[in-house]
Amino acid sequence: MFETSIDLMYGALTIAIIIFTIFLVWMMYYAIQILKQGNEVVRDIRQKIADFEEALTHIREKVVSSATSISFIASEIGSVVDLVKNRKEKKASRKK
Repeated sequence: MFETSIDLMYGALTIAIIIFTIFLVWMMYYAIQILKQGNEVVRDIRQKIADFEEALTHIREKVVSSATSISFIASEIGSVVDLVKNRKEKKASRKK
């Protein structure tokens, strides 16, 4: 099978190249798996950021609508207070 020492060297070199190739393929497989998991993490983070942004938008809309309602209620209370003051003044002026 091996006639000279060069044939033996070629055989050992072939085995070394095959082992190196198997190791390289194994490393590439794990690198691809890590990149795939990283991609999934980024996708999940993007989804959570989108959900958080949507929640903030809803909260902002509710705060704006509440502020509008509160300003309307405050103006109505002010008009009621003015009306009560006017009645008290009228009653006070009638008594005098």
